[in-house]
Amino acid sequence: MKTILKTSVLLCSLIFAAAASAQMPQMSKHAQRNIQCTGCHQNGTFAPVPTAQCVTCHNQDQLAKSTERLNYTSRMKNPKTGEVKEHIALVNPHDSYHFGRTEDCTDCHREHRASVNDCATCHDVKAWNMKDPK
Repeated sequence: MKTILKTSVLLCSLIFAAAASAQMPQMSKHAQRNIQCTGCHQNGTFAPVPTAQCVTCHNQDQLAKSTERLNYTSRMKNPKTGEVKEHIALVNPHDSYHFGRTEDCTDCHREHRASVNDCATCHDVKAWNMKDPK
């Protein structure tokens, strides 16, 4: 009976470990740069890192500048009058129309699983030619 129980526990442990490792990248970008986990995760907790910690290394102005190319000119034609109006669609994820520069980094960027494009929660981002973050 003990052998069956030990075998069951071992098998469950192996299955759990395989499932957990399948969700994690081979090596995170920070680990590739020899940045230790405790460099970002403060106070011994391994909860998502707050944006205030991210911006100690990642400059928000530089991030916003590097992705401002995603903003584009939108043209809309009034079907009744034929008048065409243009406006700049502010879709830069690091300086967005909705949140400016206040969006939490972890809303999109994930270190230990695939990152997501939080804008796609409400918008069709294909039209913006915006890929998921790394």
